Amino acid sequence: MSCFISVSNQTAAAEMESAVKKMEDEGVQSYILDLRNNPGGLVKAGLDVAQIWLDGDETLVNTVDREGNVRAINMVQGQSLTHDPLVVLVNEESASASEILAGALHDNGRAILVGHKTFGKGRIQSVTELDDGSALFITVAKYLSPALHEIDHIGIQPDIQCTPDMLSSLPRAPPLSGESSEAAAAAGLEMDSCIMVAEQALEIQQQSKGSAS
Repeated sequence: MSCFISVSNQTAAAEMESAVKKMEDEGVQSYILDLRNNPGGLVKAGLDVAQIWLDGDETLVNTVDREGNVRAINMVQGQSLTHDPLVVLVNEESASASEILAGALHDNGRAILVGHKTFGKGRIQSVTELDDGSALFITVAKYLSPALHEIDHIGIQPDIQCTPDMLSSLPRAPPLSGESSEAAAAAGLEMDSCIMVAEQALEIQQQSKGSAS
């Protein structure tokens, strides 16, 4: 059984922690974390979510200033709520804190990324308010993923891309007898999504986990 989780607000970490604990009690064996169309928000919120899934003193993200000095932001004795297989969905609208979260989970070997290359927004800026009421934004540093991959203007490439050919090769459920056209269309949209590709990736992970044990 898989659980589908979406991240959409600044209280996501607390809400996700509660949801994961509940799902673990119910016997969920794998997870899909949806960061598609998520423009980000507070970086701290993204890092808090990452710590739900990671152990130890892993690097969550790096910063590099204009002089090239790199500083790692690490967890401190982290304890993951679950070690079940995890897939993270991303696309062209996944930006900023969402990219940092995806990078943290991916580069630490915790999750497979499925979808499309992310937006590429990883700047740290200082803001100076001018006398005329406008503002001057100055980039003072950039974020790098734990594996030191640059995010800004580049984005994060998924492990598995969702292509039309890939989606069309996946099995489709037949329409139910008496099903309305609206319901059929909704079902079609659900089928034509990266979620199916993610579920397939989770099945492979679970099979590998079973073989290893």
